[in-house]
Amino acid sequence: MTERVMKLFRKNGKTSQSPLKRIPLKIRFKVVGQDEYGFPFENDAVTVDVGPGGGCLAFDKDVKTGENLRLYSPKGCLFLVNVRWFKYDMRNNRRYVGFKLLEPARGWVVESSSDERLGRVDPGISGTIIG
Repeated sequence: MTERVMKLFRKNGKTSQSPLKRIPLKIRFKVVGQDEYGFPFENDAVTVDVGPGGGCLAFDKDVKTGENLRLYSPKGCLFLVNVRWFKYDMRNNRRYVGFKLLEPARGWVVESSSDERLGRVDPGISGTIIG
């Protein structure tokens, strides 16, 4: 019985999962989607950090958690993402959006390595490494 209860608190039956490594990197994207009121928008954004499965964007629109967005890279590649969290910074009037890639995307900024917690930056992407 105790083993069955413990499985409820494990993700995919594993005892622990380490978060994916994020790399602080600024890359400009065009973001297309719907705001929190359902109105369509097209806005420029910049990443704060990225990892093999997603990242964090800073931009000027309020969006809902669970909303799907389209990101267009400077080279025109399309990435479909899902909003995982949203945070508003009142001091700077900026919105931060945590996102997850909806499907493994060829040409994403960071590729998975054999160890899923680490990533490798795609040399074809132009951006600024922060800090």
